[in-house]
Amino acid sequence: MTVVQGVASDEGADRKMPPGVLLEGPVVDAKFLDSYIAFGFMIGGSIAALIWAFWQGIGRVEVAVFVGMFLLTTVGIGFMHRYFVHRSFRCGPVMRTIFAAIATLAVQGSILKWVSNHRRHHLHSDKPGDVHSPYYDGAGNRFASFAKGMMHAQGGWVWDQATTDGEYYARDILADPISMYFTRTRWYWYALSAVIIPGAIGYAFGGVHTMIGCILFSGLFRSYIMTMATSLVNSVCHSDGRWGYRRFDSNDGTTNELVTTILTFGEGLHNNHHRFPRDAYISHAWYEIDVNGLIILGLGKLGLVHDIFSARSRTQSSGDGAKASAPETEATV
Repeated sequence: MTVVQGVASDEGADRKMPPGVLLEGPVVDAKFLDSYIAFGFMIGGSIAALIWAFWQGIGRVEVAVFVGMFLLTTVGIGFMHRYFVHRSFRCGPVMRTIFAAIATLAVQGSILKWVSNHRRHHLHSDKPGDVHSPYYDGAGNRFASFAKGMMHAQGGWVWDQATTDGEYYARDILADPISMYFTRTRWYWYALSAVIIPGAIGYAFGGVHTMIGCILFSGLFRSYIMTMATSLVNSVCHSDGRWGYRRFDSNDGTTNELVTTILTFGEGLHNNHHRFPRDAYISHAWYEIDVNGLIILGLGKLGLVHDIFSARSRTQSSGDGAKASAPETEATV
């Protein structure tokens, strides 16, 4: 297992790649195997879904299951991001199990891989070492054009040889039996999300014909569309002002972008998030709708989660204006 410690080019400026990046070994092999299988099913299923929709049509059941599963798993990615990555709140083992299940149903990689990649992204945002920046590839080389960078950030990064080392970035996940159970059993949850649940609902409400439509359209196609929607945070929301707006000055290209915010239930408020990465609720204005943050606040009101983190409220209550204006340090736990 080789860890990158070499030098990457920044068009004339030498920069050392950060530690915790693997170039070979079982983790790299497992990453490619997961990617080939998952994207093979999702892309193949999406093509089949479009052919089926044109040939056989799509009914209300298929659309309803598509929407329902999209909503559920979008909330799941919110839990993956704000709880497992950033520890924006605390909860007991029952709620942690529920959050882990819903997050894994999103078919966007295991908890271990998701957490490792995202923490590495934050520590090296839009710099050499970032997992999915539109400015640098996995080896730390600057892209010749922004278009190539956008393609990399939107999904091309999955095929990078450079792979994040979970032992470096996610030791807390490795030590958590609940997270590791769902990491080990992820393929069962992927099958449940993309095939079994849609297929069972389709069969119950319309027989075999509707079951096939639900598996293809509401399962496999939905999983791929949701992956592409989440990836807009990596590409569109790192556009350095080309799309969206920047509420806070930062040394990366993060922006807040409306369409991405709607599709991801608030994750598109990315400039806000990078300014206050541990905040559970990342809206800073009435028009910044953070659905995932509102759900977390609601769970707090119900007593199901606690210690909900808010850097802004803590600095405001301290009355220290200098502290409030200083960047928050990202905690990787």
